Amino acid sequence: MTFFPDNNTLVRFGTFSIPFYAVTLIAGVIAAYYMITKRMQKHGYSVDTSDELLIVCMIGGTLGGRIFWVLENLKYYASYLPYIFAVSDGGFDVLGTIIGICLVVYVYTQRRTMSILRTMDVLMPAIMLFSIITRLGKVLANPGIWFVELFDLIGLAAIWFLIRPYSEGRRRGDVTTLSMMWMGLTRLLAIVFRWDISGEGSLLLAILFELFGLGLYIIIRRRRPTKPIILFDLDGTLMDSKNMVIQCFSYLYKKYGDIREFTPEKQQYVFGPPLREAMIELFPDQDPDQMVDEYRQYQSSFSWSDEVSLFPGTKAALDLLWKEGYLLGIVSSRLSASCESWVRQLGLSYCFGTILGRDMFEKPKPAPDGIIYAGKKLKRGHDSCIYVGDNASDIEAAKAAGVYAVAFLSDFSKRTEIETARPNKIITAIPELIDLLKEDHEWSYEKV
Repeated sequence: MTFFPDNNTLVRFGTFSIPFYAVTLIAGVIAAYYMITKRMQKHGYSVDTSDELLIVCMIGGTLGGRIFWVLENLKYYASYLPYIFAVSDGGFDVLGTIIGICLVVYVYTQRRTMSILRTMDVLMPAIMLFSIITRLGKVLANPGIWFVELFDLIGLAAIWFLIRPYSEGRRRGDVTTLSMMWMGLTRLLAIVFRWDISGEGSLLLAILFELFGLGLYIIIRRRRPTKPIILFDLDGTLMDSKNMVIQCFSYLYKKYGDIREFTPEKQQYVFGPPLREAMIELFPDQDPDQMVDEYRQYQSSFSWSDEVSLFPGTKAALDLLWKEGYLLGIVSSRLSASCESWVRQLGLSYCFGTILGRDMFEKPKPAPDGIIYAGKKLKRGHDSCIYVGDNASDIEAAKAAGVYAVAFLSDFSKRTEIETARPNKIITAIPELIDLLKEDHEWSYEKV
């Protein structure tokens, strides 16, 4: 067994050898996949989506990188065309790889109602890291590549630590376009100074790539944010049902416990978790499913029209949002049938495109399932979305989905709890959404 027997081989066992670039290629894929998975999860996407994106990027990147490499070196392949398919020569153009990835990711995101810019902002730093690690397989044969590696490392560090962290003034697509321009500049320098002599490269392609990145950056900086879908919690957000809920729990305490134990702290608690979880916490000696059934039976046996109403200004605000073309929906911890019943009674059925209760999605808040499913039901996805709720669990669900989190402070005793959850915005009346929507940023938790 011999390590580095030549500039292209990592180790050789007799006639069997492992190319150095094959090892760095695998390492690059692993590192890029890890980065993509972590970032996509922060945007509310599952590991399955990251897996699909990896496959899509590998297909598009391989085809694009190889096609442009062959075109740049066509005079060498012209004498023996079948060698075009011999990818074992390690010939892939980095700019062609990016072009191929952009094309297939565009198709993928359109079919999945995802934001192409938000997705590419995740992918481009991973592509840069993949390119840096993969190129290590060529440095022994061509020491000049170290200059390329150093230049791209500087660019990746700048983008990751200075540009990628989302803040005021950033735009969705900044990371994508600046990464493109930096990699295009790297390619230009590599061609001019002949750092990478393994391929002549196309100076025209590098220049066009640089200009495309610059043009796209200008367009992105001038564009208006996408109009968001707006999702609401129901109880405590749109309708004031506090008295009804308190009376229903009071009934259970009188029957199964001591009403004196139903303290103000517990009265505030019941508006946070799903009903079954609240029963487990408050009535540990009782069957939670039976308690839930009895709670619902008691609630359905009365007319609560005198106890339940919309918060002030809510009807007019929702009507205005609907007339201005915003897609509206409800994601609640109530059962869907109960949500729909209350929406009808409150005269709001016309304005909601989807109404999702706890029975419509797998995991309750603070999991993001309901918000993500609502985006699918409205056929817009959740990349540009506002979720409005009155509890910390609502804010946590919005953050887990990567959507813009608005806390509606209907009960000022919750202020500390709400502020600890770190929403994007706190409002005290639903009409405040009208002015909020005038802000100039994308509608996701990181604001771009």
